[in-house]
Amino acid sequence: MAFDELNAKITSEEEARSFIKYAGAAYCNKRSLLNWNCDNCNGYTTGSSETVYFSKQKTSAAGYLTVNKNKKLIVLSYRGTKDIVNWLYNLDFSFVSADLDWPYNNAGIHSGFDATTKSLLSNSTDAIQNALGKYPTFKVVFTGHSLGGALAALTAFRLAQNGVIPWEKINLITYGQPRLGTPEFADFLNAQAWTSTRVTSYGDLIAISYGRSLGYAHNQHNMHINKYGQTIQCSTYKEDKNCIGYIGDFSREAHFTYWDQRIKTKC
Repeated sequence: MAFDELNAKITSEEEARSFIKYAGAAYCNKRSLLNWNCDNCNGYTTGSSETVYFSKQKTSAAGYLTVNKNKKLIVLSYRGTKDIVNWLYNLDFSFVSADLDWPYNNAGIHSGFDATTKSLLSNSTDAIQNALGKYPTFKVVFTGHSLGGALAALTAFRLAQNGVIPWEKINLITYGQPRLGTPEFADFLNAQAWTSTRVTSYGDLIAISYGRSLGYAHNQHNMHINKYGQTIQCSTYKEDKNCIGYIGDFSREAHFTYWDQRIKTKC
């Protein structure tokens, strides 16, 4: 798939490295997040406060918003797959309409991801509106790992479409995120004036799911860590075989390791 229009920007490698702990922190329990006292609540994340935690039992989805006044940041982070309920939604890979106008009116989104995103959308909306009401000039970053990356991306999409936050203010940084929807949906996301970065590691099966043979496509941009640990800036014209062409060489560790950091899911 070639991308028709590209207005989306990519973040720096330094910033992509910085938000790994914020993505990983979403796996931690409510109490440790509210007190910002968890295995991932250190390093770049130090000083985060005013944390709001949200979850939904039906979809087993969870996420949080936190504010880092020192860095002038508002961060929304969503948890990746934790249990069988998450997997049931993950495996619901039929398409639902993205409800977009022409020429993207045929755009479709992964049904399970969409349902999970919508289950937290009112919480996400309230949290970001309250935070921006207090700190309107702060940078807003959406992040997450695996399923959490999909939820971060789709939450940002829904909030922008609902007029809660302008596209220009959205910074999306995800890790090991699967594909979200159809090529038309990817084209729509590429056309928006936001900052969108998917960090992927060589050998990660999830990052190249769901397959293009099923009608799925990734949007831009892909920052890829190759088998030698080198960071590759992938093609901005189409999905780059140098960044996704490792079928048959999968590794579980690749889904959790980014540069010299490992995302801890038991937190």
